[in-house]
Amino acid sequence: MARYLLAAAAALFALAGCMEVERYGGAAPYEAFVDDPIEVVVPPNAPYISKEFAPGNPDISYPGHYGIDFWAKRGTPILAAAPGVVVASYYEPNYGNRVVIDHGTDEGGRRVRTVYLHLQSRGVKPGDKVRRGQEIATMGDTGLLGLLVHLHFEVRRENERGNLKALDPHLLWADGVGRVTCFDARRRLPARPFRITLPVPCKAG
Repeated sequence: MARYLLAAAAALFALAGCMEVERYGGAAPYEAFVDDPIEVVVPPNAPYISKEFAPGNPDISYPGHYGIDFWAKRGTPILAAAPGVVVASYYEPNYGNRVVIDHGTDEGGRRVRTVYLHLQSRGVKPGDKVRRGQEIATMGDTGLLGLLVHLHFEVRRENERGNLKALDPHLLWADGVGRVTCFDARRRLPARPFRITLPVPCKAG
């Protein structure tokens, strides 16, 4: 029986690894236990959000989902959500190819970083300066937790103890809380307050 379950699990992982979904507009709901979920508005040409931010919940043994997930095809460009400096670019078993960008300090003097996981390929290295909207990687499903082609995207901000703590990216869109914002090369955004644009391209037209 155990051998059968292992084989079935392996087959499921193999199948999931071949899957990719291209969908635009809309977002999956927050987990039911999340207090005060943000009302999310997604432009019809923006990539679908398949999973929302959720803190850990020990009452139901939920480990937490500390970012948001976007669906698109394998090889879709991944964009820097804000200008900054690459501080990490590497592969690791669970989350696959990873890029981390440091954006300096926000208007409150707190350091902010963005994290990009499960990448098919990485196009930047530590020390590289990147512009908002610059391609830094491509979308994939690398790592044991990749399952299907998607981008797992996190924002981490320094807390009062000096630790970088994940927060809901929907709090920081350039167009306002919950208002998912496509990157537009023609638009100039101020350096402060710190705000993000989509790390996945919106569909033209």
